[in-house]
Amino acid sequence: MNRMLLETKGLTITVGEKTVLKEVNLSFFESGLLAVLGENGAGKSTLLKKMFHDSLTSPAWTWPLGKRKIAYLGHELGYYSSLSLEENLDYFASLDGAHSLERRMELLRLFRLEKRIWDPIHFFSRGMKQKVAIMRVLLSSAEIILFDEPFTGLDFESSLVLSSILNEEKKSRLVLVVLHSIPSELECTGQILIRQGNVFVS
Repeated sequence: MNRMLLETKGLTITVGEKTVLKEVNLSFFESGLLAVLGENGAGKSTLLKKMFHDSLTSPAWTWPLGKRKIAYLGHELGYYSSLSLEENLDYFASLDGAHSLERRMELLRLFRLEKRIWDPIHFFSRGMKQKVAIMRVLLSSAEIILFDEPFTGLDFESSLVLSSILNEEKKSRLVLVVLHSIPSELECTGQILIRQGNVFVS
């Protein structure tokens, strides 16, 4: 049974003097993969940031089953470029309370990074840096993971790998992904469309 995990009613988000979203009602369940769609500037990224930063503390959000951990990847990739890939993963594992080394090795293999684990991140290409940032979130023990345009910078093969991973992740936790369009390989369970300050769920 997929129980309700988080909901918000009448949520209004303003940035400066602009109302980005108005009177939004949303319900999220324990598992699933939701695509967040809309034109540039519609409020897709703003919704994810609000969910990450405010949902655990603001009365505008309620947790019927109790609060859960959230992991987020925005446009800032969130790693330490002077450290090696291995050092970054060890550091974030220590913050999270450790993660499965087996899962780490699996992701390194899938993203073809296993031979670069001792290289400092600043030597990596843009696509490789994106894969490191994605791994940081995927290895988190968070029950909710939020991705803001995670396919940016990935080549075709890596995009296929990420789609396959997210298709599996949706079975055990809630995944929200901001996208310009849905890749054909990505098997979303629902969509959140933002248009002119309104939110439509399907």
